[in-house]
Amino acid sequence: MTRGLLSIAVLGVLLAGCQRQAEPAPAPSPTRASPTPTPSPIAQVDLSRYIGEYPTEDKAGAPSFLRQPQVRGAVAAVVPDKEVRALVLGSDVTATPIALMEGKLVAFGCEPHNCGPHNWAIAIRPDGSGAAVCLYDQDRRIARWYPDKAGPAPVNGCPSGE
Repeated sequence: MTRGLLSIAVLGVLLAGCQRQAEPAPAPSPTRASPTPTPSPIAQVDLSRYIGEYPTEDKAGAPSFLRQPQVRGAVAAVVPDKEVRALVLGSDVTATPIALMEGKLVAFGCEPHNCGPHNWAIAIRPDGSGAAVCLYDQDRRIARWYPDKAGPAPVNGCPSGE
């Protein structure tokens, strides 16, 4: 009989353990997670140093105007069309020196040996703000600014600063 009582007692202890609520797991100790890296901001450059320079030529110690991250970012922000951005920021271009017109730098480019009907321009303030892009393609009958109405519709081509 003691053996029966002992078995019942052990069974009771085991059942009591099953009915008991589980103890909460210890909270994980706080760890120092490395913060998500944020993209580094584009360094602001005074673009007026490019006045008189050709937009495709590197400047001593600096990329060309068209390779300048500040210019590329500004163009990308106003021109949604990837092909137009590639054209405007490309290096296979005939260009004139960058000029200052009405407070903006104007970088003009055109298709080599076909400037009249195929040209474009970037207009941007020296601090990199207020960017606008002109596109003129006589064959496709495109004469417009990005963003819309950023300038008067180009009639015979984009402004060249000359």
